Amino acid sequence: MNVFDSIPDGFFNCLASSSNHRAYADCLELIYSQYDKEISYRLERSYLRDVLASFLLEHHLDLSDEENTATAGNDEANFVLRKFISSGWLEEEQDDTTFEKFIVMTDNGIALAEFLQRLKRPATPEFSSYILNIYNRFNSKEYENKQELYNFILKPTFADAKSLSSSLKKLSTSIKKIIEKMNHEGSLESLTENIISYCDGDFIKEYSRLVHQQNIHIYRNFITRKLDELKEAENFALLCKELVAEEKARKNQISNMEAQERIYEMIDSTKKFLHDDYNKIMDDIKQKINTYIHIAIARERMLRNKGLDIRGVVEQTLRALISSDKAESADNLEVGALFNVQKFEYIDQSSVMYPHKSQQVLHNTESEYFELTKEELEKQKYILEQESHNPYSKDEMKKYMDDLFAQDEVVDNATFKYSSKDDILKSLAAISYARENGYSIKTDGTYIESENFVTRHWRASKNAKK
Repeated sequence: MNVFDSIPDGFFNCLASSSNHRAYADCLELIYSQYDKEISYRLERSYLRDVLASFLLEHHLDLSDEENTATAGNDEANFVLRKFISSGWLEEEQDDTTFEKFIVMTDNGIALAEFLQRLKRPATPEFSSYILNIYNRFNSKEYENKQELYNFILKPTFADAKSLSSSLKKLSTSIKKIIEKMNHEGSLESLTENIISYCDGDFIKEYSRLVHQQNIHIYRNFITRKLDELKEAENFALLCKELVAEEKARKNQISNMEAQERIYEMIDSTKKFLHDDYNKIMDDIKQKINTYIHIAIARERMLRNKGLDIRGVVEQTLRALISSDKAESADNLEVGALFNVQKFEYIDQSSVMYPHKSQQVLHNTESEYFELTKEELEKQKYILEQESHNPYSKDEMKKYMDDLFAQDEVVDNATFKYSSKDDILKSLAAISYARENGYSIKTDGTYIESENFVTRHWRASKNAKK
């Protein structure tokens, strides 16, 4: 079936052939926002007319149209409603009791309004939620009880993997567009705005949640193991049976062989994406981010150097001075010796040798000195010791760990109370010097949170003495 078999002929006229397409798009978005607020499925026509009239007057929208002869606000609002009804975006109903008129948005009108909103304000997906959804789905009671393995487990898992793949590809494309824009920045001000918008972008925050250490690395092996379990004979037969039943309910008859091929394809595609394609996409995004940073630095240097000689005016002036007709005169020879024009492609401060006279020593200089007393020496010594003291040194961390092991044979930082920044720094310094101080550290890849601080979970034990 063609799409135009289910929509009116003039469905796109307001946005395509009309000169007021911008105003009509804004009006449709306004109607959709009012429609979305209401619990009822319809709105009073008089209320919607007043809202439209106020919107048109407030934004000074001119709906000059061959069919529109209205000049007042309410008349223009009524014209917009009639236009949208004839286009199939809205429908008008009348109450049989009160004879009051109501406006209802059609399914096609809602779909069009949502499509325009997505184009205007694209939704930023939470990339890490796709992985977490798959992980939680395999930990659910439905999976343990083998209830609807196809509809509750495999089908949404395959859909999440496809959505994550599509979102990451869009992210890669958006970074490519930012790089192309960076290549055309013509001033330091616009370059700075580009970098600020890049740093404030939501996709950088989403990308940071998907790096190897924080997300996929933690859940990938578990998800892969559960996907392999779906290939076991009992689970696989149940999946094929549910798929055949679902297709039958949709009046699509498929054979058991076709169901097996589709189940295998869904499982293998999900595994391939998590192990191979995911890493390739992430590497491509990382490479684009590095490229953006390098281009930004190079662009900044080029713009800065470009401004030093005021687009070659200084260089042209100096070349004119040097290549004067009186170049053989003593004055011009002295001027020419001040500039290395032939050595550099452009003139800046580094290529100009400013004339100066060497300073001569005219008389001897003397400096008075005095000897410190014993008390003053001790005071200066104490000050220098305090300045050179490092509370996170190897020796200090040795004492810190010894105090912890005086109480327990195994130290677990999950029992620590991180109440200040110093506690976090001591913990990090302690595990940094652990091997040199005779301790072994083990981590399980999880994190612990205490008050306002988040740090990696670790356990420490003493190395056996040889």
